[in-house]
Amino acid sequence: MTRKTLRIGIVGCGVVARIHVSAIRRIRHAEVVAVCDVNQGLAEEMARRFNIGSYYAGLPELLSGANLDVVHVTTPPQTHLSVCTQAMQAGCHVLVEKPMALTLDDADKMIATARTEKLRLCVVHNLQFASMVLKAKAMVEKGLIGDIVGMNITDCVPRDGDLMRNKQHWCHRLPGGIFGEMLPHPIYLALHFLGKLETAAVHAWNISRDESMVADELRVTLKGKDGVATIAASVNGPSDVLAVDVFGTRGSLHLQNGVVVRRWPRHTAPASRGKENLLTAAQWLVGTASAALRAALGRAALGRYHDGHHTEIQSFVNALRDATEPPVTLDEAREATRLYQEITTQIG
Repeated sequence: MTRKTLRIGIVGCGVVARIHVSAIRRIRHAEVVAVCDVNQGLAEEMARRFNIGSYYAGLPELLSGANLDVVHVTTPPQTHLSVCTQAMQAGCHVLVEKPMALTLDDADKMIATARTEKLRLCVVHNLQFASMVLKAKAMVEKGLIGDIVGMNITDCVPRDGDLMRNKQHWCHRLPGGIFGEMLPHPIYLALHFLGKLETAAVHAWNISRDESMVADELRVTLKGKDGVATIAASVNGPSDVLAVDVFGTRGSLHLQNGVVVRRWPRHTAPASRGKENLLTAAQWLVGTASAALRAALGRAALGRYHDGHHTEIQSFVNALRDATEPPVTLDEAREATRLYQEITTQIG
């Protein structure tokens, strides 16, 4: 039986939109047929670069003229409520970049619209679908490190990086400044492994005394029923770093550069530990080389968080095809937004 090709429109034509287009082009029965940006030049350039049939400067024109099934929203978070609501009221399913919204009230309004219109609304939590996170989650579910009792998540961007150099970038106008852009990833990762969490402590500092910034160092503690997660975020380092440690009662996992390193308890038999350590060493070398390539090519070429986008977008398309739950549920997205608001309002 021939399956109808989903007609997808993308709103917002920045770097992340290019990742979405590249992912969709690898998916059968899905096609980007139109793009939209208030900067019409960006929309035109993207349409030309990816051979997309139509481009628009206005959202109403896109929704009325492109006959869409799905809209991907890659605009700044401040616009998500308005853009997603208009898209759903026009009859389109929506995949929106993180954070879903800046406040829980806005998230609830978006959820209410999705349910009223009987449409799918999904939020991009792409690192949740990155290969190293999928592998780590599978290891946890097999009980390989016992019961999870804690996580440490480190997220750093360099002071001389793109976001820091461009003081006009929209991320600096988010609640919590640049941390309003960085926080969604560690928040949803903590929820993914530990379940429901509450904010226990938020500490922010401006150690550089940069008057253009709300803060440049952030430490967050989240407490769950059976475990604790800590988030260390910084914009003072020399390079991009994303590292995740998951601690269990019988071992731990370290995730970085696409590789999962299993750390054994001291009493583990040396032969068993040695065999896995050899495999881990080989994986670590590949991961380090991959990270070096990403650094050499720049964030715009491959994207700091590129891994996982294709998997989640494919899963979202499958959910639309099969009328099943999207890969990130509304309850999961709502919880991430709740914590996001609680933390960012305490940064300053």
